[in-house]
Amino acid sequence: MAQILVDNLDPVLLEKLETLAKQHGRSLQEELKHILQQAADMATHYHTGGNIEQVRDAVARAQVRYAEKTFSDSTELIREDRER
Repeated sequence: MAQILVDNLDPVLLEKLETLAKQHGRSLQEELKHILQQAADMATHYHTGGNIEQVRDAVARAQVRYAEKTFSDSTELIREDRER
């Protein structure tokens, strides 16, 4: 299993995290795992509407829809826009 090292953690934040861990009856490491899991779940739910299968279907449809199409390189348009 991977390990993460967080440098320069604000002491006030660390104290808050330790307090949360105590309130929830967890070790600091368990509390951090819990917080990270909740954040990842919430972000995934937000971006997928909570249904990863629907997202996979939408991506597959987009891939089919754009499979035969070619798109122009927008580099020149961006350069022109920057020079205005």
